[in-house]
Amino acid sequence: MSTINFANREINFKIVYYGPGLSGKTTNLKWIYGKIPEGRKGEMVSLATEDERTLFFDFLPLDLGEVKGFKTRFHLYTIPGQVFYNASRKLILRGVDGIVFVADSAPGRLRANAESMRNMRENLAEYGLKVEDLPVVLQVNKRDLPDALPVEMVQAVVDPEGKFPVFEAVATEGKGVFETLREVGRLILARVGHTA
Repeated sequence: MSTINFANREINFKIVYYGPGLSGKTTNLKWIYGKIPEGRKGEMVSLATEDERTLFFDFLPLDLGEVKGFKTRFHLYTIPGQVFYNASRKLILRGVDGIVFVADSAPGRLRANAESMRNMRENLAEYGLKVEDLPVVLQVNKRDLPDALPVEMVQAVVDPEGKFPVFEAVATEGKGVFETLREVGRLILARVGHTA
């Protein structure tokens, strides 16, 4: 959940990029980081083991505004895609304010997308949360693949009830990356506005 830094007059929010391995979570964060001007972002940190990589950084958004006179600062995290790092995934979800679920459009990845969503639901349940309790945006990535699955097919597996805003993306080219981030930020701020 959001934290308030009264000394700096900032409200800090945590956004987690979740999804199967190699779906484009890290590519999203690297693209965003590369486009945010110096002085508006912190340092990108990579926690890496032999097989696992978790990236995170924070930034002051350029156009998402203030909440009751406080600047907003967003902290972006990726989870490791590999299933055997579930303890890390669970830990990264602690205190989450919003989620970008990065689904893979590649054929043969439907099961991985479904498994990752199931895993996310289970890990959130450990904190007494449901996906429906949080702002979640679905990013259907790798739309540039010649044999990319239809968006509707990916959505039917990941979000069959159609509750999440959906954005198509080609993260390697930055297409849909900021649109996805802007929407999850907007949903988080709207939620705070209703509870503040």
